[in-house]
Amino acid sequence: MDDLEPTKEQLIQELKAVRHEFEQARLENEANEVQTELLRTVLACGENPSSSLLLRALAQQILRSANRLTSVADSSLFLLDETGTVIESVLARGAIIRQERDSLVGKVLHRGLAGWVYQQQQIGIITDTTLDDRWLQLPGEPYQVRSALCVPVLRKTSVLAIITLMHPEPGHFRVQMAELMEAVAIRIALVLDVLHCLTPQRALPSPPPSPTLRISSSPPNSPFSQVRSPKPPQSSSGSPLPSPAASSPPSSSPPLSNRNSTHPSAPPRHRDPSPLGRLHQLGLYIVVWDGKFIYANPRFAKIFGYKTQELAALKSMFSLVSEGHYDRVSEQVYKCVRGQTSCVSCIFKGKRKNGKSVLVEIYGVRTRFYGKPVLVGVLRKVRT
Repeated sequence: MDDLEPTKEQLIQELKAVRHEFEQARLENEANEVQTELLRTVLACGENPSSSLLLRALAQQILRSANRLTSVADSSLFLLDETGTVIESVLARGAIIRQERDSLVGKVLHRGLAGWVYQQQQIGIITDTTLDDRWLQLPGEPYQVRSALCVPVLRKTSVLAIITLMHPEPGHFRVQMAELMEAVAIRIALVLDVLHCLTPQRALPSPPPSPTLRISSSPPNSPFSQVRSPKPPQSSSGSPLPSPAASSPPSSSPPLSNRNSTHPSAPPRHRDPSPLGRLHQLGLYIVVWDGKFIYANPRFAKIFGYKTQELAALKSMFSLVSEGHYDRVSEQVYKCVRGQTSCVSCIFKGKRKNGKSVLVEIYGVRTRFYGKPVLVGVLRKVRT
């Protein structure tokens, strides 16, 4: 019997495996909680939020969650569109006049750690800001920074957001924190994907697999930090747009300048993201695994000719799907909620309350809401 008992080494390895599984479960739970908080923020903004209100609320909630998870007090965030234009920003120094804010944002994105992270599309850790060229010391900083963690939020080769977390002591940020923020960034991207991509003017795309970020604590001239830069976006004429600055990484990297900018070093500028201003034209919904509604906004109900309270009384969202499309839609929803696929994205013929049909397009992603798996997404009427 003694020969069948595990050895000390085997027990140690099993214990390590259990600890690893526990740590992964904890990490996933923390990241899912952040996504739930962001979804609550979106819903709390009401049925017809302004672009600036919604983006500002999301940006502040993202930083609150990131600060809590990494035990920091100072942080900043940039939300960007696919051209690299900053559409919302929250600075660690607080509210300042717009001209000064835009100047600071431009400097950081061109010469600071955030710019390096944008170009390389990987997490950057600075253990000591006095020894790392990537850290840009700005004049009049009302805080002290000795270590920093900068995290990109990615969709394909587009950077949707850049989060910079700062601490007054060196060596505060470790790889475990970076891994946690990587998982959080994936959830943030799912929420931003709905807000940035899904407008009545665009087809609803299937999101790509979540990108894997490289984590680097090396300065930019280190061999470890040299990674292949993505293909630059194209201008309307088909030629590559200029690089952010002459001192930036190679010119094949994506630009931070606006499409209308004519100078390579022109900083990103703020503008109103009009697609988000039309968010109220989309039907928002949250359903559980069997299709039962736990939330639907008035626009969703109106598309099908119902009142919002009537949707809650339906057996499931599949009651709104025509018989010919029922199997395809229900299969997509079931697979997504069970984690077998990353999203639901399709066009189908729906049934209105009066019996007439309506062609709609639906998009949804799986998340956890109050600890349970749900499908959250948007739906729009397709013009025929």
